[in-house]
Amino acid sequence: MNSRKKTYLNKNNINWPAVRKLFPAASKYVFANAAGGSPIPFPAAEAGKRFYEEALADGDASWDAWLQRAAETRAKLAKFINAGPKETAFVLNTSHGMNLIAGMLKGRRAVLTMRDEFPSTTYPWLHQGYKVKFAAPKNNIYSIADIEKALDGSIKILVTSCVQYRTGFRQDLAELGRFCRSKGLIYVVNATQALGAMPVDVKKAGMDFMTFSCFKWTMSGYGIGGLYINKKWLGRIEFPQAGWRSVECPEDMDNARVLMRKEASAVEVGCGHFPNIFALGGALDLLGGIGIKNIQERIFTLNDLLVKKLKELGLEIVSPLEREHRSGITVFKTSEPQKLVEQLKKRKIITAARGEGVRIALHIYNNEEDIEKLAAALKLCLRG
Repeated sequence: MNSRKKTYLNKNNINWPAVRKLFPAASKYVFANAAGGSPIPFPAAEAGKRFYEEALADGDASWDAWLQRAAETRAKLAKFINAGPKETAFVLNTSHGMNLIAGMLKGRRAVLTMRDEFPSTTYPWLHQGYKVKFAAPKNNIYSIADIEKALDGSIKILVTSCVQYRTGFRQDLAELGRFCRSKGLIYVVNATQALGAMPVDVKKAGMDFMTFSCFKWTMSGYGIGGLYINKKWLGRIEFPQAGWRSVECPEDMDNARVLMRKEASAVEVGCGHFPNIFALGGALDLLGGIGIKNIQERIFTLNDLLVKKLKELGLEIVSPLEREHRSGITVFKTSEPQKLVEQLKKRKIITAARGEGVRIALHIYNNEEDIEKLAAALKLCLRG
């Protein structure tokens, strides 16, 4: 990572104003929509740009160096989620990853998932012919007891998001993992609305599979996501697709035999999307340098101020506010959410209409002044 790292790190704390300066877009807008898409920081942009500069200057003479850099990024991503590199693959986005998982688990009976899931979680299973049953929340919370009530004898796979996009509810992944093991369920997680903002540990949670996009809280831009396959599955599943880089020795180019690698990266069937992968590597350098616990606490601090301001405006908050279920997402009720979102956008404040109202999602590039601007704009818009 470049010398900017020194401007926000010291032995005792994080210099959050220096972190914010890594995001030029944060000086032009109030980005309160990390759950929809984040601006990217210098480290991500520069890592992606480097690929194009090399390709411009030297064509693909850097092919071997690019493969090595992709392997280094894979190792960074694996460490970030507490997986092994052989358990970690690059995908385009959550929809891509979830389709692959559904294809790998063909024939393993029915799926239980949550009523609030984003379609990227559910469409792949429905499209591939699985029977899908939905658990319902109580007060926007999915308790283990309520999930258990929704089980029936046909269900073998449980699919959930770590954080629900409509409400901000954050599931206790470790607790849910213990439940899945006790019931013999295959445990599949969509981590898109958590990774980069909240700690996600695939081993601690006991996950079987996980997938996620990286343009939201991981701040890497579009076109890159991740897939985790627990190593216990790598010798048991059949990969649903294959290409020249899926096999044990791609450079042999033996077009008569398909000897698939027993690694998650077998799903990377062809030439890699290098600039996107490298941008992810740059973002992971930043996230890892700050530390996920520091990031989570920063988001919680900003959220506490946000909630205070929303309550002062008399707005009803939909999102669970208890720390064990808190995430980076805060949703408040309003009668015309899309109209309010558009009014805020005219003031260069970016939010989203989701669920029962307006969704606000704050990240490390936000600060207290952003919240003050948002609160003042809300007051004006709601008064009108």
